[in-house]
Amino acid sequence: MKRLFIVGCGMLISSIIPVISWFVLSVILGDDRITNVFSICYAFQFVWIILKCLFGSGANIRKEKEKDKNAVWNGIFWGVIFAVVIFIFPIVFIDGYINFFGQNPVFYKIYVIYGLLNLFEQTLLQLIMEKLYFEDKEKLANVHLFAFNILNFLLLILLCYLIPNTFLALMITLGIMFLYIVSLYFWQFDKFKIDFNFIKNIRYEANTLINALFMFVIYTFGYRNAFQAGEEYLLALNLVALCTDTQWDMLTARDTVAKVDIAKGRYDFKKEMRNAYIYTAILALSSIVMSLIFVFVIDVSIPFVIYYLLFEVIDMFMDTYAVILSIYTQIEYSSILSTVLNLAGMVAWTILSLAIMSPFCTDIGRVSQSLILLVAYVIIRIKKYKLIDNKLVVKNKDVIGNG
Repeated sequence: MKRLFIVGCGMLISSIIPVISWFVLSVILGDDRITNVFSICYAFQFVWIILKCLFGSGANIRKEKEKDKNAVWNGIFWGVIFAVVIFIFPIVFIDGYINFFGQNPVFYKIYVIYGLLNLFEQTLLQLIMEKLYFEDKEKLANVHLFAFNILNFLLLILLCYLIPNTFLALMITLGIMFLYIVSLYFWQFDKFKIDFNFIKNIRYEANTLINALFMFVIYTFGYRNAFQAGEEYLLALNLVALCTDTQWDMLTARDTVAKVDIAKGRYDFKKEMRNAYIYTAILALSSIVMSLIFVFVIDVSIPFVIYYLLFEVIDMFMDTYAVILSIYTQIEYSSILSTVLNLAGMVAWTILSLAIMSPFCTDIGRVSQSLILLVAYVIIRIKKYKLIDNKLVVKNKDVIGNG
């Protein structure tokens, strides 16, 4: 539980400070619309997850399982290149990107550019953080997450307050934080050989990559529907997203701890699953409390907030069991089985999200997907695994599908 909260605190720092930044920035600059930038950029958080998993945790798991010391920095190298290519695309076509969500590019352009570039820098930072997690240096990782995000927050607010040209203030902030990341890369650098073996990382993170890719599509089009449904839906969606996004980011600590412990063969199923659910309950409760607080601060439809929040909380609890079992299945039993199940779940979510013409489409689809995966992994747990000394073991030792 201690490690879970240590890693979770790091996720909290890197998630809640950007959220607070948008609120404070809107107050300083005197326009509540600035907080909506969080939702406009929301889908690109899943690009961040894809790159972190493929070139970060995937590379580190492969290092542990295949004893390939070159995997980590080779993964970071390719992760940086892919991040540059992917994040520059929406910035080049920024007007079209903002118009897609039915918003005004004239007002939102500079803020969305900053939001996307900030996600790019967070991606570069997380590649190094994954390396530290797998070296059991969670506290050191938290020091850098705290330093980076606090410095970013202070610079952003101070410069935007002092410099009349907001765009200039935003760019200076990004420039200083980029120097921080460069210095961190030099400090952690090890010699490596450039190769294309990063493709092998997919084997260890296929299900997460598939989920993130589909979620990028789902939230891009699903949020577009909500944005176009009307201002009251947009405000409720944005409020709940702000009050639950930090908790969802912190929940990835559950995934990180499971990946590290399963990869190193030390995962205590009963203890760590219990801890994961206690952790989930605490985060769900904090989401509810935050939403109740902001409901009295922001003029928003309370019923819409309740609907969006209910979907989020239900999904958190169903997701916890399915995610941990999928990670175990992916690493220890069958990457093919885990990948197929997650692909089926994401296809169901996508179809429902795009077919249901409702501002609640993404949430309906997500809960349906989580229910499908929960049932599937409960069956797999009963049929394929057994507990020996509190460790999950495959009943049939002839592991299938680990190609």
